[in-house]
Amino acid sequence: MRLVRLAGWLLTVASACVQAHANLQQVTPADGSVLGSAPTELVLRFSEAAQLTALSIEKEGGAKQKLAPLPQKPQTTISVALPQLAAGRYVVSWRAVGADGHVVPGQIHFTLSP
Repeated sequence: MRLVRLAGWLLTVASACVQAHANLQQVTPADGSVLGSAPTELVLRFSEAAQLTALSIEKEGGAKQKLAPLPQKPQTTISVALPQLAAGRYVVSWRAVGADGHVVPGQIHFTLSP
């Protein structure tokens, strides 16, 4: 019986730890979106406060461009200005550190139509 209780307790703790990571809940522009006009900012909304440590945008066939300035404090909603964008397909890559110290990387893709 003790072994069963211990196993149940371990599963509860393990599932709580898995859920503790900062997860991207919403992004603007949305992943996979096709836009008729260029966005002026990128907005990332996380499940908990996260410190953005890297952010870049790359047009298909072009060079990767770092986006800055990044916020200096952990936040749940992070807005960063985007450069002037021409028509094309883009990938935005980011990396954040959650309150638990885990690094959370991600990418979104969007297309800016002419």
